[in-house]
Amino acid sequence: MRKPIEDPIWYAYPGLVAIVTSKYKGEQNIMSAGWHTFMGTNPHTYGISLDTNTHTYDLVKNSGVFGVQFLPAHLTKLITDVGTTSGSDIDKFHEYNILYDDGLKTGVPILKDAYFAYECEVKTMTGVAGSEWVVGEIVQRYQDTDLFIDKGMPDFSKLEVPLYTGRSNYRVLNENAPQKNHPSILDNY
Repeated sequence: MRKPIEDPIWYAYPGLVAIVTSKYKGEQNIMSAGWHTFMGTNPHTYGISLDTNTHTYDLVKNSGVFGVQFLPAHLTKLITDVGTTSGSDIDKFHEYNILYDDGLKTGVPILKDAYFAYECEVKTMTGVAGSEWVVGEIVQRYQDTDLFIDKGMPDFSKLEVPLYTGRSNYRVLNENAPQKNHPSILDNY
């Protein structure tokens, strides 16, 4: 039964974890971000929450660019590793043998294993409770088109998506997950 509680806990999971990449003056970093979202279409924007004490925050603040990418479920260990280590202490790309290309528009690392990715140019950074909400205009997109069906929907017969459930745990969304279909007028768009 639902009841009022006093415990300072929050409910935000399960959720998709984004991988954020950054680069400034030859230095680069990669981290996991649980708090992120597509924000708008005029212009197309994406938002990420960055702790102001992170190495990624410094690189994004100084460069004005960042990458957002999504990895398949077989890489949950990597998602956890890059989210629980600091780029101030180690070169995560070298440490975890992460393959990437330089982004076409911003030069930020775009992971070869990402099934979808964005390059973004920072438009605003707003301080919120010790973090910065960073909004970037999407200037380039990347998609493994073999893993998607019409209208940009994932093909779960080919792609397994990790959903973070907290404390380094994940559930896998794949073709075995039940689907509930509720047709609406939006189906025509």
